Amino acid sequence: MGDVRTRAAMCSSVTQRQHSAATIFPAGMAVRSVANGRCFAPRPTVHHCQGCRITDHGSARALPPDAIMQSFFKRISISVSTSALLTLAFGLCLTALCYASARQIEAESTRLLLQYHASGHTLGAALLPANGMGLDANRRGSLYVLLGGILSSLLAAAYVYQLVSRNSVIARITGERTAALQFANLRLSEDIAARMHNEKSLRLRERIIEVSANAIILCSADAPGYLIEYVNPAFERITGYAAGEVIGQRLEDLQGPEQGRQDMHAIAAALREQREGKAIVRNFRKDGSCYWSELFVAPVRDDGDGPVSHFVVAQYDISTVMRFEQEMEFQARHDILTGLANRALLRERLEQAMAVTRRSGLPLWVVFIDLDRFKFVNDTLGHDAGDSVLKNVAERLRDATREVDTVARLGGDEFVLLLPQHGGGEPGAVTLQRILDAVAQPLQLGEYEFILSCCMGVAVYPDDGQDADTLIKHADIAMYRAKEQGRGHWQFYAASMNAGTLERLGLESELRHALERGQFHLEYQPQLDLASGAVVGMEALLRWTHPQLGRIPPASFIGLAEEMGLIIPIGDWALHTACAQARAWQLAGHGPLRLAVNLSARQFKQKNLLHAVAQALAATGLAAAHLELELTESMVMHDVEQATSIMANLKALGVQLSIDDFGTGYSSLAYLRHFPIDVLKIDKSFVSDIAHGDDAAIVRAIISLAHSLRLKVIAEGVETAQQLAFLREHGCDQMQGYLFSRPLTAAAFEELLLERKLLPA
Repeated sequence: MGDVRTRAAMCSSVTQRQHSAATIFPAGMAVRSVANGRCFAPRPTVHHCQGCRITDHGSARALPPDAIMQSFFKRISISVSTSALLTLAFGLCLTALCYASARQIEAESTRLLLQYHASGHTLGAALLPANGMGLDANRRGSLYVLLGGILSSLLAAAYVYQLVSRNSVIARITGERTAALQFANLRLSEDIAARMHNEKSLRLRERIIEVSANAIILCSADAPGYLIEYVNPAFERITGYAAGEVIGQRLEDLQGPEQGRQDMHAIAAALREQREGKAIVRNFRKDGSCYWSELFVAPVRDDGDGPVSHFVVAQYDISTVMRFEQEMEFQARHDILTGLANRALLRERLEQAMAVTRRSGLPLWVVFIDLDRFKFVNDTLGHDAGDSVLKNVAERLRDATREVDTVARLGGDEFVLLLPQHGGGEPGAVTLQRILDAVAQPLQLGEYEFILSCCMGVAVYPDDGQDADTLIKHADIAMYRAKEQGRGHWQFYAASMNAGTLERLGLESELRHALERGQFHLEYQPQLDLASGAVVGMEALLRWTHPQLGRIPPASFIGLAEEMGLIIPIGDWALHTACAQARAWQLAGHGPLRLAVNLSARQFKQKNLLHAVAQALAATGLAAAHLELELTESMVMHDVEQATSIMANLKALGVQLSIDDFGTGYSSLAYLRHFPIDVLKIDKSFVSDIAHGDDAAIVRAIISLAHSLRLKVIAEGVETAQQLAFLREHGCDQMQGYLFSRPLTAAAFEELLLERKLLPA
């Protein structure tokens, strides 16, 4: 009986542990017990133990009574004292029931005996004492039953108490061990998770190093070699060395041949002092090619704060950055188009050359070069052709100068040479002639061949200037003086040139603001009909009056405005102002006067000329037939086809066209008859010398030619009665000049109209 109970208890405890384990670990996971090393494999379907068979349906098969009771009390989940009291109460109830049954049997036996005695049986009476003794025995039996039941109930209650107490102890111990096992399992899970995280981090770092675009090197901390122990694939790709070729080699060997190594004081000091360091060094690949890299060195310590065991070296290839910086530095000091020195480098070399000249006493020439007709190349063939010309000229200048000379381009078609004089003689003069000859060589641009030329101005240090800016400025002034002499010349600077140049520069500065400051005004010179002597029109003439400089002649600023590009806004203002004035005189009743306005070459070629003329007419209300635009011979003959097209568009507006200063240019009669013009103006140079035979013949020929082409003729610059008589005699249509009136302001011209003054008969 004891073996059975022990076995049942063991089975119960093992079963509880298995159930507890099943609640801790998921199905299918084997758990090794910390206490005895046994491996429990929870099976959620069937649990097996010795002495019992419990399935997942909870059915019991061949269980001993104590196991049934233990299972019963466990399932109803009651305490130990309650279990014992319930057992005792159950036993007492059962004892009371047995005692009551015994007493009932005893009472029934007594009743039967008394009944039998009452029936008069003598035999019963004889036996009555003996029956009395039997009745006492029955009472004792009932008492025995009662005592036995009570005793059995007490024993059963004690047993149940002991059994349930042991079960509670086992459950407590099992719970404590289960909690300990759960804690151990939790710690184990945390350790496993931490280890997996660390392994994952290590694998990630390893992959990062492997795929890094920068070279990573791991070397030993053992001096002095610092042998390489690992390199990543990026190192192999950058240097061309395989890992097996460098592992075990010294770190300094990565810089290539010993004669090509750079000083690595910063890296060597960082290795020696076991600290971080960085440096920019030049390395060599396996094929011998050079590349620049930026090195970062950092120590690696054991256990975080232990001694340094290794160094990790990160190598960044910065060759592209270095090339970019070198290119930026080159562009900052050289002309991008030609590769020549730019203004900054020119200034630097000029300062150096002046320092050498001060020590040696030999002169230094600064030569300013400007190409002739370069704008014509740009305008006709485009800027690509112009760039090609500049490149060719730059190459020719290099070939025509010495190694010690400097060739620079300041911009556009302007070049500067520095010619230091080494030794006696004047090699600079020879160089100048060589440059003129080189530039003058024919240049092929596509289908066209060009013959270029240039003008040069020379300033000599120290006579013509003590600093770089002054020398370049004086050389530029001398170049402009050379241009005045014609193409293909050079000119040395003279102090007298400076005054004229400064005056020109001052005039340029004032001219830029003259229009906005309202310093321009128009004067009008009458044009008269020679037959009637009446005023039939007027020519508008531009005048500039400066507050300090006074009245500035047109010859001094018209050409300058043309060069500076200011003639277009000035011409637009003059056209609009003149049209408005002519319309005002018409509205005042002075008749349909014709207004003549000069157009400059730049105005004539501007793209919006037609729009500007139409806008001026529309804004002022002047009829197009009353406007005459004067063009010069050189303007229309420069590009005949273009000029013809422009004049045709102007004629479509309804304006009249005239050729001014006719006879001074190079007009071709074959072209002249195709131009859509209305008037020829005889230049005053022919009219002033009309007394001479040649000039008189020219004037007669011009008048005859104009009339044959059905054109009117106006003679300008008429100052004497003799000239007037000659013009009338030969059929000239109109005239203008000092003989009748000088150019007048608008107010004075209106007074002349009011006087209705006529030309003398």
